[in-house]
Amino acid sequence: MITPRLTLWALAYGLLFWFEATLIVRWAGNYVFVPGDTLRTIAVFVAAVPLVLAIGWFFFAAFKTRPHERAVSAILICAAGLIADAFIFVWIENVFPAMSTTQARLFASWLLWAYGIGLLSGIWPTKLARVPVA
Repeated sequence: MITPRLTLWALAYGLLFWFEATLIVRWAGNYVFVPGDTLRTIAVFVAAVPLVLAIGWFFFAAFKTRPHERAVSAILICAAGLIADAFIFVWIENVFPAMSTTQARLFASWLLWAYGIGLLSGIWPTKLARVPVA
């Protein structure tokens, strides 16, 4: 179990990164999700791994989370964004007006990938610099 304070911070942190990512995709999505450019697509997926792990590590280090708190925090951080993204995809043509259907599919698959990595960041790696071990 985690404290109510840590719960609220995890949810707020998740919403902050969701909002930032939404703005970046709105303004630069056409340069990031390019249908038919396999190399760029692979690069975007690979680049997401250290980026998402760093986002988790920063939160875990800032709040000195213990291992059991990291798993719950990662779930809350990702849940905030997942719930917000559910609404984004209902009105995707309004939020991302320049995004084609093919780009939307690339974006959706990248989101699932990134959220999966985000969830795993709560349990792996088990030892992180500047984060308590027990």
